[in-house]
Amino acid sequence: MNSTLFWPVIAGALVFTAVVGCLLADMLRREDQISQRIRIVQGRHRAGAAAGVNRMESMLNAVRRLGVVIIQSGLLSRKAIRDLELTLAAAGYRASTALPLVVGNKVALMIGLPVLSWLAAGSVNFDGDALKWIAAGGGATLGLMLPDLVIGRLRKRYLQEAERGLPDALDLLVICADAGLPLETALDRVAQEFRESDPPTANELALTAGEMKILPDRRQALVNLGVRTGLESFIALGGTLAQTLQYGTPLTQALRTLSGELRHTMLVRFEERAARLPVLLTLPMIGLFLPCVIIVVLGPAGVQVYHMMNG
Repeated sequence: MNSTLFWPVIAGALVFTAVVGCLLADMLRREDQISQRIRIVQGRHRAGAAAGVNRMESMLNAVRRLGVVIIQSGLLSRKAIRDLELTLAAAGYRASTALPLVVGNKVALMIGLPVLSWLAAGSVNFDGDALKWIAAGGGATLGLMLPDLVIGRLRKRYLQEAERGLPDALDLLVICADAGLPLETALDRVAQEFRESDPPTANELALTAGEMKILPDRRQALVNLGVRTGLESFIALGGTLAQTLQYGTPLTQALRTLSGELRHTMLVRFEERAARLPVLLTLPMIGLFLPCVIIVVLGPAGVQVYHMMNG
């Protein structure tokens, strides 16, 4: 291949990676697809937007079907599928719908990126195929890891937002319990109030309330809250609520105690971060301020020495 094709192929590989990454993020957005289609049918979107949505849906369906085929073929072990389902659940997504999309993206990236990397390496004037194989292996590795990195980032942000809004949700839950609402109704009410301000916390509480209405043992739904998120605060909340259901202890007293403990834990965490700031600022201060101090202090003396040596 001509060396002039190197940069166009590299640009194509980067564009492909960015497009597939954006596609994965778009797949995992919790949007109401039915209402979106209704708006399109009602003519609120232009024909071009409707065509774009249709193309996006066709791409999503193709990737989803590819993921379903891979899952049903048995190429992935049950443990790998279970771990991926737990990761998606901890990121706030339904495993039944998000799992095929993620697996399909993995396969698409593992096929597409090595091909583009092979073409990019082939455009370099280099004897032998070693560079091509190395580039293809690197592309396959990147294609395998990129969806996990995206999901891990989304999971971390989701859990941080959910944990940050939990103390306020507990305060509102105490008010609902004082008003005489049952636990399931109180969880639904809090989830409804937090739907706009803190969607992750509202989503977890709504899922817990829904499971409590469906499962024969309501305590199992509270245990699932901690298992699904893996956060100590939600584990403590599920255990506290389960104990109140089992032993009949006052709900409001338990929630007030748990809310105070969570706020104290967050305060201690903020204090730890503040205590680390002087250590973290040491290197920037040395690297940025010390040269300026040296220039100010030794600069005039250096100028005088220079004039004396050249005079």
